[in-house]
Amino acid sequence: MKRAIDNLHACFPNIQFTSIIESVPCGAIFTGPFLNTLAYFETNLVKEEIQGRFKSIEKVMGRQPSHKAEGIVIIDIDLIQWNNEVLKPDDFKRDYMNELIVQMQRIACK
Repeated sequence: MKRAIDNLHACFPNIQFTSIIESVPCGAIFTGPFLNTLAYFETNLVKEEIQGRFKSIEKVMGRQPSHKAEGIVIIDIDLIQWNNEVLKPDDFKRDYMNELIVQMQRIACK
């Protein structure tokens, strides 16, 4: 997780993170716990550029296109909300999200 956070800081210097919450894997083929955090940052980049940077970080960290089908999750960085547009509504239903959202609201209001 530290390596991912460092890479995100390099791309988005003003990025801020919530705490990290461990959760059980989502999906039958995945093993081991997942580590989850939310991040907040402001940028002039468009949504697609941000998603491209996330994919580049995943690739640098060793993620392969075949990993998801194989049940391997080295790293997964998603843009779940862009301004007021929710891009991944199902992610907001996960058990740990309520706690992370409260933390994120505190960060975003500073």
